[in-house]
Amino acid sequence: MMGNYTTSTVEGFNHLSFPFLTHTFQNTRRHGYHDMISQEEIISALTDFDLERTDAILYITLLQTGSATVNTISTKLGIDKGKIYRSLHKLQNTGLVSSTFSNPTITNAVDPEKALSIIIQRKEEQILVMQKAIKKITQSLLEFKNPHEQASQVPSFYVIQGRPNIYARIGKIVEESAKTVYIVTTVRDLLRMHYTAIPEKIKISKGNGGKIRIITDEADDFHLLSDVDGLELAELRSCKLPSKSRIIVTQDKRLMMSGSMNESMSLNDDADSTLYTNSHEIVDNMYSFCNHLWSISKPLEMNIVQSGVNE
Repeated sequence: MMGNYTTSTVEGFNHLSFPFLTHTFQNTRRHGYHDMISQEEIISALTDFDLERTDAILYITLLQTGSATVNTISTKLGIDKGKIYRSLHKLQNTGLVSSTFSNPTITNAVDPEKALSIIIQRKEEQILVMQKAIKKITQSLLEFKNPHEQASQVPSFYVIQGRPNIYARIGKIVEESAKTVYIVTTVRDLLRMHYTAIPEKIKISKGNGGKIRIITDEADDFHLLSDVDGLELAELRSCKLPSKSRIIVTQDKRLMMSGSMNESMSLNDDADSTLYTNSHEIVDNMYSFCNHLWSISKPLEMNIVQSGVNE
C-alpha cells in the first residue's frame, strides 16, 4: 500500500490518485491549466525535460512518499530493482534526486523548481555551445553545396511531424511575417503555444509591422486564455469552427494545416502532424477562407477573459 492507493505495475499509474498531483492541479489555475491537466499529462510534461516515462513516475512517487529505499520503491511500484537503479542513476545525473551513502541507500526527490531549473540551465549551455559552433559548421557545409544549382520555383509540399517541430515552424512563420497572419485553432492549442517560443515570435512580428489574427471556437472556455502571453498583441475572435483543427496562413504565402488534434497538453506528441505548403493557389484559397471566418466571428477582448477569471 502507498497511502490511500495500491498499484502493481507502472501501467497502473495512469489510474491512481496522488495527493501531490491533486495539489499540483489546484495550483495550476494561474498558469492556464486549471481543471485541464491530468496525471498522465504531468508525466508527459516531464518528458519535455528528457525524462523517460519510468523516470517521471519514479520522481513523482519520491515527491509523494518522501525518502525511500530502492526495495521500498520497487515493491510499491512493482518495478524490478534493476530498472529502479538505472532510472535513479539517470535522475541523479539529471539533478532530480539525491541519494545517501548509507546501506541501504536512501533516495530523496530534489525540489521540483530547483531540479527543473538545473535541466534548463544545462539546455541553455548546450545551446550556447551550438551557437558558438554554428559559423564554423555552416562554412563547412557550404563546401558540399552544388554552386550550379538553381533555386526551385516549384511549390513545396511536405508533412511536419511532432509538436516540437510544428510549434518551431509556426514560430518561424510568425516571426518572419510583417503582414497579416491568421491562427485558427483551439483554446488548448493556444495554451500549449504559451509554453513555447511562439509568444515571443508574435511580439517580434508585431514590432515589424505584422498583424496577428487569432480565431478560436466559440464553444471553448476562453477564461483559460487569461495567462497566455502574446494575446494582448493579437486580435482575438471566436466563431463556430468546423473541427478541432489548426490553420496557420500568412498574407505572404505560407500555410500550415493540421487535421483533428489530440487535445492533451503534451508538448511532445509525436502523433501531431501538419501539412506545410507555399503554393500560391492553395494559400490564397485558405487565406480567403480565414478572411471569411474573421468577418463572421465575434471580437473577444482580453479584459472580458480576465474578468471571467476574477469572478
